[in-house]
Amino acid sequence: MVASRSRWFDLSVFVAGLLVMVVSTLQVVQEGIGRPSIALLSLPLIVLVANFPFVLDTGGGGIEVGFESAVLMFLLCTLAPAPALLVWSLGAVFVQMPSHRRLLSRLFNTGVVILGGTVSAGVVTLVRGDHPVESPVTLLAVALAAACYFATDFLLSAISVAIEARTPLSEQLGQQGTLLTVACLVPFDCLGYLGAVLDDSSVSWTPLLLTVPLATLLIATRASTRAAENARRLRALFDAAVRAQTLTDPRQVVDALTDDARKLLRIQEVEMRRSPPSGDEIGAKVGEGEHEQWIVVPERMRARSTAGRDEEALKALAAVAADALARLRLTDEMTHLAWHDVLTNLPNRGLLKDRIDHARQLSQRRGTRIALLYIDLDGFKSINDRFGHAAGDAVLIEVARRLASCVRASDTVARLGGDEFGLLLEDVDPYEVNRACDRILEALSEEVDVAGHQMGLSASIGVAFGDSGVTSENMLRNADLAMYEAKGRGKHQWVEYDHALGRSRLERLELVESLRASLAAGDLTLAYQPVVRVATGLITGVEALARWKSNGVDVPPGVFIRLAEETGLVGALGDGVLAQAARDAVPIQEAAGDGIRINVNISAAQLREPDFVSKVERAVAAIGQSALVLEITERESVSDDEVSMQAMRDLASRGVPLAIDDFGVGFSSIAYLQDMPVQIIKTDLSFAAGIDRDERACGLLGSITMMGQALGLDVVVEGIERPSQLEHLRAHVLAPYAQGYLLHRPMPLEQLLTVLRDNRAEHRFPDADLGLRSGRRGPSA
Repeated sequence: MVASRSRWFDLSVFVAGLLVMVVSTLQVVQEGIGRPSIALLSLPLIVLVANFPFVLDTGGGGIEVGFESAVLMFLLCTLAPAPALLVWSLGAVFVQMPSHRRLLSRLFNTGVVILGGTVSAGVVTLVRGDHPVESPVTLLAVALAAACYFATDFLLSAISVAIEARTPLSEQLGQQGTLLTVACLVPFDCLGYLGAVLDDSSVSWTPLLLTVPLATLLIATRASTRAAENARRLRALFDAAVRAQTLTDPRQVVDALTDDARKLLRIQEVEMRRSPPSGDEIGAKVGEGEHEQWIVVPERMRARSTAGRDEEALKALAAVAADALARLRLTDEMTHLAWHDVLTNLPNRGLLKDRIDHARQLSQRRGTRIALLYIDLDGFKSINDRFGHAAGDAVLIEVARRLASCVRASDTVARLGGDEFGLLLEDVDPYEVNRACDRILEALSEEVDVAGHQMGLSASIGVAFGDSGVTSENMLRNADLAMYEAKGRGKHQWVEYDHALGRSRLERLELVESLRASLAAGDLTLAYQPVVRVATGLITGVEALARWKSNGVDVPPGVFIRLAEETGLVGALGDGVLAQAARDAVPIQEAAGDGIRINVNISAAQLREPDFVSKVERAVAAIGQSALVLEITERESVSDDEVSMQAMRDLASRGVPLAIDDFGVGFSSIAYLQDMPVQIIKTDLSFAAGIDRDERACGLLGSITMMGQALGLDVVVEGIERPSQLEHLRAHVLAPYAQGYLLHRPMPLEQLLTVLRDNRAEHRFPDADLGLRSGRRGPSA
């Protein structure tokens, strides 16, 4: 409705001006134009001066006041009213029609200019009468006409803006700068009168004297108004930039941007939206990509001379806002990174602790319980070692996804570091926690693709409840202790924390530090268990077994070896055993004479060390090329690890025999023997346990022995502890070599040297008894 009234008013003004132009044209046709040269000169002058307007920028839009009215005064003083209005009307058309503004605005401006000229013509005609140009009365008439011209222009423009902007007319009429405009316009228009006076003189070229002051005034006026406006806009932009740096929320930035745009352009109709400005709007883009927005204002509210500068100002303001928004996005990203894991995008330890504290306070008020699950993947290090960290990262991302699928949206899944995850369950009871643990273990047990290999995962879970007085640090520590207990009980299970676990964990930590210190100081000792030929009892080799005392107390090998594996000390442990065996090799070989092998156990982790082969070469130099045998536990399969396989091939090419220990209990067994460069298999002691009681056990061990010999491998049967086992081994299994407590127990070096001398004394012809055959290595266990 308001838009319709505004259009009708603008069209009415144009129609009124058009009627004046038609009437003037008819009179000129009847009476003639009088002085055509004046008309021809004035018409381009109107267009020129019109390009130097004075802009009164109001709160609801821009009112433009042109100084071309000085030409109007010149016409009114030199021509009759009808010719003067015709030339003036044509000038108005030539000024407005090329404008890029919308048609209705151009029509309205044309009507305003013509009607202002009509009022001025009426005032000059009434006040001047028959007085000559040089008369003071004519000057007074011109001054009054100039004031009336401005009043008409200002009033009609204010009415149009008030209707368009839906603001009171009094608000538009009371704008600051109005009196200043009148003060500039009236004297300037009097230049037209001065031109008429000069034109009336006898010298024809004297009107040209007005060229310099006219140009000076036009440029000075334009410079003055633009300087003031530019200063105001710079202040507005500076204030906007300062305020933008203090804002902490994107919504505040958007609100401030629209607010600052209203102040900058002195217009109320400012809009932030996703779409760019249309044909009758100006705007500027804020941001890029998914963050792209536009700040838009209607161009129809602006005076034609300010539209371009308004758009430039909007772009500058948009740049300020874009910088503020980019700063806030960067702050958000940095905050997110500070509280989240980069790889999985899960909350990190810091955020988990914060949520634990918040959940604990909430649970105390509500009388509910919370639980923390500490989840550690079993054997994850081997994935990184065998397939690389990129494959390991892909596994961690998949684990994060599976964990999130096992819990509610209100629960928190966090990555604590490495392959450790935390899971906070709120408002739960013990039964729900148990079910959550079972779901997690089941979800993780499903196979995952690791660099093209399908592998099953497992995890150990520790559970801690947030009881009264327990902090987030306490819960993390307790759940961590329970998780290690789960690993100690065999992995792939969950354990709930109790106070006894705390004492056990402390003892374990003390034991780890003691082992680390002992390895650094070289405090390990070795015991040696002989390997004998079954048929004769000749000792053909000895196995070096690590022994360790912590604070003077013997620690069982199964305890400290497993501890070394779990804490990454197994490499240092293996290096220590290898170095000690190399030192003991000289007296062992002197006591045995010839044909003795020294077996040293190594881990799969050692095979992946870049300098392991060189370490073995140094040991071989001390022990002797044919005396060192490296035993690898078959449970630590390395058949699909190219790094380990290459290390084994390098060792074999250097003449170092490799043995598979505990053969038959792993998941690869017979299949990989054809590919791995091994010379010896040592059967797991479980195969020999029942050979004297169970025919099937005896037959199975015999089959393994036959299979090994068919592949050209030496076979050592471990676990011979009873005479009946040895009898069956000789009569039915037919394995060439054996090891066990019945034959020899592990013994210190001094005792071993005595046993070796006695054993050699019983076998005066050792070469015949060792069974060394051309083209095949002898027993090397």
